[in-house]
Amino acid sequence: MSRVGRSGGQSALFALLVLVMLLVAPRSVLAQGTVTLSALDGSTEITGELVEFDGETYTVRTSIGVITVPAAQVRCSGEGCPLVLAYGERFAVAGSNVMGERLLPALVEGYAADVLGARVVRELGAAENEFVLRVLDDEGAELAAISVAAHGTESGLRALAAGEASIAFASRRMRPGEHGLPDLVDSDRERILALDGVVVAVNPLNPVEVLDYDELAALFAGRIASWAELGGPDRPVNLFLPPPGSGTRALFENLIMKPRGLAFSQGAETVEDLAELSDLVSIEPGGVGLTAFADLRAARAVAIRLPCGIVSRPTRFTLKTEDYPLSRRLYAYLGRPWQELPSHARRLLDYAASDAAQPVIRGAGFVDRGIERRTLDAEGARIVSSIISPEDFSLELMREMLRELSRAERLSLTFRFRRGSNRLDARSAAEAERFARLLAAGEFAGEEILLVGFADSVGKFAVNRDLARQRAERVLKALRAAVPEGALDNVPILVKSYGELTPVGCNDTPEGRELNRRVEVWVRRRG
Repeated sequence: MSRVGRSGGQSALFALLVLVMLLVAPRSVLAQGTVTLSALDGSTEITGELVEFDGETYTVRTSIGVITVPAAQVRCSGEGCPLVLAYGERFAVAGSNVMGERLLPALVEGYAADVLGARVVRELGAAENEFVLRVLDDEGAELAAISVAAHGTESGLRALAAGEASIAFASRRMRPGEHGLPDLVDSDRERILALDGVVVAVNPLNPVEVLDYDELAALFAGRIASWAELGGPDRPVNLFLPPPGSGTRALFENLIMKPRGLAFSQGAETVEDLAELSDLVSIEPGGVGLTAFADLRAARAVAIRLPCGIVSRPTRFTLKTEDYPLSRRLYAYLGRPWQELPSHARRLLDYAASDAAQPVIRGAGFVDRGIERRTLDAEGARIVSSIISPEDFSLELMREMLRELSRAERLSLTFRFRRGSNRLDARSAAEAERFARLLAAGEFAGEEILLVGFADSVGKFAVNRDLARQRAERVLKALRAAVPEGALDNVPILVKSYGELTPVGCNDTPEGRELNRRVEVWVRRRG
């Protein structure tokens, strides 16, 4: 990918340097990796392939040529940035226990091994879920010491606001003004590290397979005493919950409990460690609890029936597409602007977003950015739901969709948009850039790409189909803008629109309508 972007109030000096260096820059040096060079005042940004770094200047190949920029004028981010080892750095991370206990150690170990050629020593802290990760070089000298306090999302954001942590891990998106923090949503101080989901875990021998929203709310409010009331055995219900302040608990409370005017049962057992909670559920015959998909372990997740009848199951695929209603993104929030963070903190976050880190994320049990496929057969439930729905329906359009997709496979890429906007949301924008690079590199050679737009059911059927097409065209525009001009000229990309057909959420709720306003990616062999 190559891109040059400028914002208002740009630095004239920096722009002049770029122009001068462009005219005299060398033209035939091999690329070493993708980097983004940002002016220290934030006015100008250059993205391209790093071809040389001599300690004083960066030479970068961009879509408008090869540019040489003084290192003192910019900060470098991206997996191609040259490695300058810093010793003795110390910083603190606080927040989500599922992220702090599992995801962070895995990422630090991957960063140490893959980037630094170093090793990690874990030292226990003064309290449960507190520890220090020491990164040591091959001679035992300390490169960095990362203090971790994994007591929940709420505690992490509180520590960030108090200046006690450089990074807060959050298993939900922060709320505006939370703990007096500035609004970090959709800023460069908000990073998405991985995907996960909140699941309702039951004992693996429990025969109950599906629960609807009302049943879930009544269950966790303590209003259901026996599983027999839900079609299961005549066995007492034993509830297990994460503690207050947990992002896992908050997501379920906001989506399921509060809309029904119910609160969690005071008789539930509170367990801070979600892996331990899952283990307790798996050995307790009547057990049921809220846990993370990454921490499900031997327990079994039930499927969820939405109020409109759609049944959704938590799988890696439905979490990647975010079709599952309790899907969630796992965030890192930065306590200071990027350039003010310790160098190892910046490089660790860059590593977390790299392709090299994706197997590490998956190995830790979380949902990574790797692209998966599934056939139209796996979409049968939502097709049936669309046909029997009382909402507007076009048999002719459904037949057209089935013809187009019958030989195709759906990718685990689903592009969604900012609320009330036609702009891609932060995750989708990043995925569009990555997908464009894969297309330009020939990763899908011999296949046609179908960008398939969908809409919610508010408004007229024909208008919604047109809106869905506009969304798909918006994604196509983003793909083309993410790579050098002409890079996708030989890639067959088709835009399709099926409006409000095959919803993945209920159109009578804001959350469901937001899920339905999407662009799916399908691929099929040419010919």
